[in-house]
Amino acid sequence: MNTRDIILLAAKRLYMENGFSDTTNTMIAKEAGVNLGLITYYFKTKDVIASDMLNYNYETLFSHVLNHLKTEDELLQIVTFFKLHFKLTEIDPDYDRFIYEMNKLDLLEKATRDGNLYNLYRTIVDKNPLIDSSDKERICDIGVAITFGVMRELTMKQFQKDIIMSKEELYDRCMTQMFYALHIETNPLVLRTLFNASGSSVELLLEEHPHLKEVKNYLYKN
Repeated sequence: MNTRDIILLAAKRLYMENGFSDTTNTMIAKEAGVNLGLITYYFKTKDVIASDMLNYNYETLFSHVLNHLKTEDELLQIVTFFKLHFKLTEIDPDYDRFIYEMNKLDLLEKATRDGNLYNLYRTIVDKNPLIDSSDKERICDIGVAITFGVMRELTMKQFQKDIIMSKEELYDRCMTQMFYALHIETNPLVLRTLFNASGSSVELLLEEHPHLKEVKNYLYKN
């Protein structure tokens, strides 16, 4: 393992164990056993490492969802991905705190746009006959911004207990807003059917792959 990877692994571990805000570069250097100057040499800011963690985590979770569902239904894929995401924040308090801190930095939307998940949004918009072909790219861009803007604010307020809301309600409200932002016309029955299907899928997925409940086990990887 090279010096950069050693630093990255040490930073990931400390971010999850101590929290992003409470982890200093000095702590990372000590954990990695390297000179302090090497931290900024390889990583200009702490955000770079945090963004890497999010990207890797999202790609890992999304790949598990795709393998489990074995369906071309993009709407079911995306709501199941977010169901798994919110479920893990409920299971793992360290992950919940990490996601809260990433929301404070506004990195979740960036991680989505940088990874395969954004292609899923593009596909959903491209297949929507209610959106004019010349307007699809703009609607997708705005829709993702609105979705993560709402998700960011609600997630932070829920974590800070500024509002009383369960993870289940948080998920429901965020997904309902996502459908609206992407101009997806549906009705409460269809939404509830999708949400219930995603819930059942996540329960089965976690039974088949219980290691997913230990988020830090794969966040630590490079």
